[in-house]
Amino acid sequence: MLFAVDIGNTNIVAALFDGKNFRNQWRIASDSRRTGDEYSSVISTLIRDENIQAKDIDKAIISSVVPDLLGPFVTVSQRLTKKKPFVLSSALAFSGQLPVRLPEGSTHELGTDLLCNAVGAWELFHGANIVVDFGTALTLTVTDSKGIIRGITISPGLRTAIHALATNTAQLPIVPLEAPSSSLGSTTKEAIQAGVVLGYKGLVEYLISRVKDDLYAASGDRQDSISVVATGGLNSVLKPITDSFGVVDKELTLKGLRTISEICNS
Repeated sequence: MLFAVDIGNTNIVAALFDGKNFRNQWRIASDSRRTGDEYSSVISTLIRDENIQAKDIDKAIISSVVPDLLGPFVTVSQRLTKKKPFVLSSALAFSGQLPVRLPEGSTHELGTDLLCNAVGAWELFHGANIVVDFGTALTLTVTDSKGIIRGITISPGLRTAIHALATNTAQLPIVPLEAPSSSLGSTTKEAIQAGVVLGYKGLVEYLISRVKDDLYAASGDRQDSISVVATGGLNSVLKPITDSFGVVDKELTLKGLRTISEICNS
């Protein structure tokens, strides 16, 4: 089995794959103060609770956008598999090994989580696509029909926006991420939900439209041929109030990580 770890700024998502199939998945808080020993204890307990034998886990792959947590999870992976994990680097996007790639000679910057998203989306569509990832940041990763990753957009995530309001004002509270019935908020709660949730609906819909136009100009891919997939833990907030997403796949990043492991970590 493969132990796959996606380390994000807010959460760490760890999963076990038996071939192409999910066996289990766990979400735990990202905390750079915790050591490899602590995370090993947590992961070992989660695995044991599912009656999984550690000896059946024979390889590991890690994607991390939190440098301080990479070392602890290398330790976790080595204890599980008795060998070094494959640590994903964004340089792999220039290697020609993957089904997607950054433009040759470009100076593009790409987080490893977004590389996983691009690989996962290519496996879904085998064509031009946009991945909308609702995490700590809201990102759009754009790939053309030739598998070239053309660019990224980055905005504050929904929960990040809510927390920024509460942290930087004296009287605005943290409110649930739910769409209000009207944009005319009559309470502070409804006003924030209207501004953030409905506002982000407009943001996402505009960015998808603009990105499709720009991708057509850059690659010739027609707007109606560009698929859109939503992923990330907060995609469910906007899913009920927009028809922008052709597919919703919360496990897209992990699936991309699994595919990369099959190619580079076999």
